[in-house]
Amino acid sequence: MLAKHTRLFYGWWIVLSLTMMSFAMQANPFNVVLKQLMTEFNSGRGMISLAPSMSGIAGGFTGLFIGRLLINHSSKKFMLWGNIIGGICLLLISLTHELWQVYVLYFLNGVAMSGAGALVMFTLLSKWFVKKFGTGTGIIMAGSAIGSMVMTPIVGILAENFGWRATYVFGGVAILVISVPLILFIVKETPDRMGLTVDGEIDETNSSKIGDKTESVKLSSKEKNPDLSAYLKRPALWALGICFALIAIGDAAVTAHQVSFITDMNIRETVAASALGFTLGISAISKFGSGWLADRLSSRYIAIMFLIVEVAGMLLLMRANTISGIWLFVVVYGLGVGASATLLPMVLWDIFGSSAFSMLFAILDVFFRTGFTLGVPFAGFVFDATGSYRLVFTIVIGLYIIAAVIMYFTFGVNPRPFTKNLKKPAIAGANLHSN
Repeated sequence: MLAKHTRLFYGWWIVLSLTMMSFAMQANPFNVVLKQLMTEFNSGRGMISLAPSMSGIAGGFTGLFIGRLLINHSSKKFMLWGNIIGGICLLLISLTHELWQVYVLYFLNGVAMSGAGALVMFTLLSKWFVKKFGTGTGIIMAGSAIGSMVMTPIVGILAENFGWRATYVFGGVAILVISVPLILFIVKETPDRMGLTVDGEIDETNSSKIGDKTESVKLSSKEKNPDLSAYLKRPALWALGICFALIAIGDAAVTAHQVSFITDMNIRETVAASALGFTLGISAISKFGSGWLADRLSSRYIAIMFLIVEVAGMLLLMRANTISGIWLFVVVYGLGVGASATLLPMVLWDIFGSSAFSMLFAILDVFFRTGFTLGVPFAGFVFDATGSYRLVFTIVIGLYIIAAVIMYFTFGVNPRPFTKNLKKPAIAGANLHSN
């Protein structure tokens, strides 16, 4: 028999901890200090933009191994060492004097943070929540958006007054001081260790009702070692990967260069950093809202809706020639740009279920990171070649539209119900052969 827990479910403390960790990660200063790095290393925007690309490549492919290991190993250990090493890498970047050193440290940072980022966070969250997985995901992603809104202006002030090296010290310290204690003292691996089950129910019979059937909460040997080849044969997985890669290219191209294209309008760096902070801060609405909605409605239509908002924001940006036009872009684009990171695990769950979640998320994360890896230098090299971001913005709009079409057909040709059953199964391996 399962009974509702009368106290605050400890899973919400897990959500709060992960939210604070997402908040701390936004102190990474690259987007703000791009031009200072160009001056320091006497290089163009494209070459400098390869630095976060190194991180994306390293993190994506490391995630493939971690995703498999997470099925049978502790998420907490990956998070702890990932944050420690990642924070130290940021501190060391402040001491660099050659561009290749920055590349190496960003690469190592990507390897480390693959064990501390979305892949591990959402895998841990899936052990605590089923019915409110989307809401929890949205809260965590909103924390990253609020972190951007708070941290980015601070980084901008540090950059303007103390230089880019101080910003990397700040970023490394933020991760070490905020994230590491939370992992050590607050984060717990699974609810069953506290006599709980997912979604905050007291485990009295060590079983979980799913519809009219009763299934053991413990994973079977098949669920502990899912057949990856069966998933790789499904076109939907590859379609999702391409879809989120296109979205990531667009998001990265715009946000990573936002401070640069605003300062190109002779607007102060601190104002431009504030605009970026507000863009990512406003995205807290879409990050939380998309997760909350995806618990109730089909993630297919939620994703398409937010892509349309992003397209509207980009159209406004292409017409902006004053600071008021920039702020209008900030509001509209900010309401759309945050949804993709929240919806990636939701779409994955809706199509494939949860039995191989970490492994499949790692595969999609490679596509997502590859998109970010390509998006940042893509925008930089196009600017270097044309002297303008206009072509970049036009291509980004096209990528968002293509992604929306792919998203629709990934769920199948026939439209599905707009709403969904709120009683999502905790073990959804049966979905493997659906669609």
